[in-house]
Amino acid sequence: MNWDTKLDGILNATDINMSRIKERLYARGELTRADVQFDLPQEKSTLYEEPPSKPSSPYVSYTNGFSRVSPSEDRVTVSSQLLSQAKMISSLHQAIGRLERDRDHQEQRIQGLEAEVRHLRGAQVDPHGADLERKMERLKQELSNELRHLQDRGRDSPTRDTSSALRSTASIIQEVNENKRILWKEYESLRRDMDYLHQRLRRQEDDLLRQLSESQDVKRAQERNAKMLEGLLSTQQTHTMDVNRTRMDTQGVQRDLLQIRSSISELKEDMQILEGKVYRHSARSDRGGKPVTRKKKPVKSQSPSSSEDSSSQVSLADISSEDTSYSLGIPPASRGSNEKSSTSHGVGSRNKTTSIPNGDGLSDDLDGLSDSPPELNFSDL
Repeated sequence: MNWDTKLDGILNATDINMSRIKERLYARGELTRADVQFDLPQEKSTLYEEPPSKPSSPYVSYTNGFSRVSPSEDRVTVSSQLLSQAKMISSLHQAIGRLERDRDHQEQRIQGLEAEVRHLRGAQVDPHGADLERKMERLKQELSNELRHLQDRGRDSPTRDTSSALRSTASIIQEVNENKRILWKEYESLRRDMDYLHQRLRRQEDDLLRQLSESQDVKRAQERNAKMLEGLLSTQQTHTMDVNRTRMDTQGVQRDLLQIRSSISELKEDMQILEGKVYRHSARSDRGGKPVTRKKKPVKSQSPSSSEDSSSQVSLADISSEDTSYSLGIPPASRGSNEKSSTSHGVGSRNKTTSIPNGDGLSDDLDGLSDSPPELNFSDL
């Protein structure tokens, strides 16, 4: 960085100035080699291994005598040395101030990174977040310790030797550079972790959007299925209503059929009674002979009644057959056949009743009636 180069330049200039001051003091005899061996550079110490020989010329002795006589120059050199040390100390203070500003800047960046990490942690808990936070806290603590150490060294530097201060400054600069390098590596690792977290968040957002779209599709499919189910339920209800209606109709038809069967059985009983009466009447006529001729009139009078009864019975059968045909839905052709059969039965019965007054033919007809009585079956209906 820029302030590092400036600090190096200041320190190098300070080293050069201090070496020059010490060379001058050593050349004038105000400092011994024991005082300078720890301050001067090692490569320059070989120049002053032997003390300078006394000059033989009077000009040199004059200068030496003048230097011994005037201590103001020594005060000037000491004051210049003190000024250079003060400048070096001020430069060190400035460097420490710059380091403090850099520390504040690094702390602000670390706080920003911590805020981003906390924000990402609020969005999703990362198992590496605690480790990163501990690392950041440790680095902050190390940086603060280094800065306090630098401040302590800066405060104690006026009382220490200049060379040790310079060496400590160089070591401090090296440590600061090392800490900066470590912090930069940590920053890069944090940056990579943040990028990874951003990528994971984007993937999770995409997955969430896809799941939302799928849930909407499923919801629409469920709504369609619900509508179809409602339609099926309505059709099932109408079907059950139709089935109940047809069941009630079939029950009514069955009741009508039972009534028809009961009426047919009653008609059969009436026909059997009439046949018995006709058979008894024919038997009496066969036994009596002449009384039969006497009783021709009652027979004549009875035969119309029987014919009327049979015709009335036939008409009832026709009516019942028509009713059953209408109720059961028999086509008109079958009803016509039933009507023809009933009318044929009625005509036969009338012919038989009209043929009674013809003497022997009456008995034959009665025998025919007794042998083959007209029966009405359910099939005739």
